[in-house]
Amino acid sequence: MYILRICPEVGLAAQNYKCAECKRLITNKSAWSEPRRCDYTGLYYCPACHWGSRVVLPARVLHNWDFEEQGVSRQAKQFLALMRNKPVLDLEKLNPHLFKFVEELSTVKKLREDILLMKRYLGTCRAAQETRMLRQLEERQHFVENSHMYSLQDLVDAESGVLVTYLQKVHQCFSEHIKTSCLVCQGKGYICEICDVSDIIFPFDGGVVVCDGCSTVLHHLCYTNRGSKCPRCVRQEARRRQETTGDRVVVSRR
Repeated sequence: MYILRICPEVGLAAQNYKCAECKRLITNKSAWSEPRRCDYTGLYYCPACHWGSRVVLPARVLHNWDFEEQGVSRQAKQFLALMRNKPVLDLEKLNPHLFKFVEELSTVKKLREDILLMKRYLGTCRAAQETRMLRQLEERQHFVENSHMYSLQDLVDAESGVLVTYLQKVHQCFSEHIKTSCLVCQGKGYICEICDVSDIIFPFDGGVVVCDGCSTVLHHLCYTNRGSKCPRCVRQEARRRQETTGDRVVVSRR
């Protein structure tokens, strides 16, 4: 797992003036033994173990959305390179405020949530399976498993705009299949029970709300105008009261 404190320095004295890796004595008296601090570990290294390589650090990205490269030891560089594509950063736990202040990241989060909803349709669709549609996310397999885990590379690509463009193309492809090309997927859509307009709506559409109780999909405007009450849940509650009391209850769909 990453060190997620920004440059957690302890001081050269705490290392007994020795390189954190090879334990060679390091002082400021000679260029051959000059101490070099690693911004990732906060420790000091000799020139043989710290070549001055610079990389993007996860702690600075998470806490400050800072992608400026910092000097790190050879050992830290190898570790960070190994970890760069691994989805081990749970932004919802580590720094959920990023989604409020970084527009690109907020867009990525919404696209990922939509893609997970689309997966429910594509995962059971024979046509989508035959064309291996979900393989479009093969390089970022975690995107079809959850919406909250990120790799450092994901965050770098989010900041540059590359990730948003990539996900928008995938989102459009999946959406066109479900809503336009595939009759089977279309048949799994919803009609708003409040307005009864014949337009088919899906959980990943804009301007809709998914009921927490029964998972039905309604127009957001219809839902709020009705007092944020789901008609299906209201009917189910009325039936439960009827079964309990034995009274006949009539519930309007509107």
